[in-house]
Amino acid sequence: MVFQGKYRIVLNLTLLYFTVIVLYNICIYCEYQTLREIFGFIRIPILMVLYYFSSVKKDMLYFLALLIFQAAYIFFGQKTDAGMFNGAVASVAYRFISIVIILKATQDKRWHMIFLTSLPIFFIYLYLVNLIRDSIANSYYVWIANGFLTAFLSGLAVTNYCYKEDQKSFWLLLSALLFVIQIGLFFVNKFYLKQDIFLHMVVVFYGISHYTFYKFMIFKDSEKS
Repeated sequence: MVFQGKYRIVLNLTLLYFTVIVLYNICIYCEYQTLREIFGFIRIPILMVLYYFSSVKKDMLYFLALLIFQAAYIFFGQKTDAGMFNGAVASVAYRFISIVIILKATQDKRWHMIFLTSLPIFFIYLYLVNLIRDSIANSYYVWIANGFLTAFLSGLAVTNYCYKEDQKSFWLLLSALLFVIQIGLFFVNKFYLKQDIFLHMVVVFYGISHYTFYKFMIFKDSEKS
């Protein structure tokens, strides 16, 4: 009975999480600003509650990472130079903690393969950042650091999956690739070619990438327990 009750809570929270993402997208399209802000704000808190009920062994670093990412979302929402800078710094901190979590969960670290796999992604990221350099002049080097960590995380995920094809590695790989796509679309929409379709895609990839990383955390925690 306890297991069934917990399963029902997890299922309902999962449905709620994706429902909020859909509603957030609808509010963006219909320009319902107040509802948009509410649905945008509660996505990460719902994911935190979902992780709390799902995981057999809670990782406090993951909670910290989500809190920092929530802070990044709030800073970016301010739409000021200071907000963009603080948001970029918070995003770097989130990425760094995510890498620490992954490294702790990875037994066989093949560093040469990780760096070789990271390089193409990093060069693409650098190209995108240089396209919008004038728009992010005060946080240019912060975004470079973000790009390096994002590329490293992706290389880590790809290499890990190549040598260990289990469910944990699959969800990590999927999450890393979605994060890369999400950041690329975010840059294009925010600073280069503003299109509604890009914003909707960012929202969708944002939601799915965080959910897939949450799934990685669940399998990681179950292994340790």
